Amino acid sequence: MTWVVAIIGSVAGFLFGYDEGIIAGSLELVKNHFELNAMHIGIMASALPFGALFGSMLIGAITASKGAKRFGRRTLLSFSGTMFFLGALGAGFADSITVLIISRLVLGIAIGVASVMTPLYLAETATYETRGAVVAIYQLAMTLGIVCSYSVNYLLLENHDWRAMFASSAFPALVLSIGILLMPESPRWLCSVGRRDAASKALKKLRNGHSIKHELHDIEMTLANEPKKGSWLLLFKSPLLPVLMLGTMLFCLQQLSGINVVIYFAPEIFKNLGMNSTTGQILATIGIGLVNLLVTIIAMLSVDKVGRRKLLLFGFSGMFVSLLALCIFSLNQAVWLPYLSVACLIFYIFSFAVSLGPIPHIAMAEIFPLHVRGAGMGFSAMSNWTFNTVVIFSFPILEKMMGIEYTFALYGVICLFGLVYTYFYMPETKNLSLEQIENYIVAGKPLRLLGRKEILTTEDVGKKEPSYLTSA
Repeated sequence: MTWVVAIIGSVAGFLFGYDEGIIAGSLELVKNHFELNAMHIGIMASALPFGALFGSMLIGAITASKGAKRFGRRTLLSFSGTMFFLGALGAGFADSITVLIISRLVLGIAIGVASVMTPLYLAETATYETRGAVVAIYQLAMTLGIVCSYSVNYLLLENHDWRAMFASSAFPALVLSIGILLMPESPRWLCSVGRRDAASKALKKLRNGHSIKHELHDIEMTLANEPKKGSWLLLFKSPLLPVLMLGTMLFCLQQLSGINVVIYFAPEIFKNLGMNSTTGQILATIGIGLVNLLVTIIAMLSVDKVGRRKLLLFGFSGMFVSLLALCIFSLNQAVWLPYLSVACLIFYIFSFAVSLGPIPHIAMAEIFPLHVRGAGMGFSAMSNWTFNTVVIFSFPILEKMMGIEYTFALYGVICLFGLVYTYFYMPETKNLSLEQIENYIVAGKPLRLLGRKEILTTEDVGKKEPSYLTSA
């Protein structure tokens, strides 16, 4: 049942990727239809991440308030599905650039809510042995959505039917908004609001008849050691401040690596690197999307075996090398530049998809204690969408000012910084339950050493109450 829940929940990831990727093939058509300039393009493209920033702020406020006890994980995911539906139809029937921008803003709000709630819901319903893979399904669905959007772009490009491109995501949005309500609620959320019997029933459904006694006991013991009145302000105090910094930094690095520049503007990038055929640009973009999809499957299968930290170290190294090579080839106008640029971007996407794509979502859902999990993930997602907005809005301007070569060189330097940051500060959370991670953190131990030192058990934490809990 856990995997069924993961598949239905990850429809949100599919919609995320689809609505992000659909702009790649429709951008030129919309630009010509509404006669847009560079500023209009930047606003329209950045409306989605800006809406997502607002959505993540909204969901963070709800989960940090009394709304945390009023709205379950499923309800909020169903709400995001409804917003996806309305945004898709609005964009498809837009009769002005203003309506299109507002519709993309609504889609962004849906993505902001889903980007917090989906990893949270999947992590709270999965077993600790499969949690990394289950949450990685969200990223896998996202890459599948991107590939599907590129394919739809290719099929509808000759007909110049950008309206159908935007409206085509309405059906999966309905699947999410209705289907998620048929799934079990998060047992951890049910326990946190005092519904133990409902939590027991949900856990039994999720574990397919396996014994849940020990898992339910661990959840209850961990909850018993949490402050009676959780507050998002605790995130800015020891021992939770390093957790918040890690969550926000991972998403900051994910966006500043330039990944969504490639996702949004891939055809234009290939054009600027010497590929003149429009069909060739779209096909090359589809190829990049397929690599992203296939390598994410590798990440999903390996993240619980290899570990989060090792994959991140590999990913940042590969992204830095590929962006540096792309910059050098382009500056020197190398022979076969279009083919070399495709090869560099494929290796860049490979490195990203196996590491920086899924791992921030996985880590975000793992490292925050339950009483601040929603608020902490909301802040992390705000970092994600703040820098997403900045990168998408700034790319057309940077490309015009610096050229595409130096713009990618800037992203490469950021990847080098990410490599150094990961080496010193990234913990390892594979094969640890959410309760074990939480117990380690609230005990005040260094976050960066998590997974490298022996951790406290639930009973150990119960014997000695952490000082920050008594002062809250």
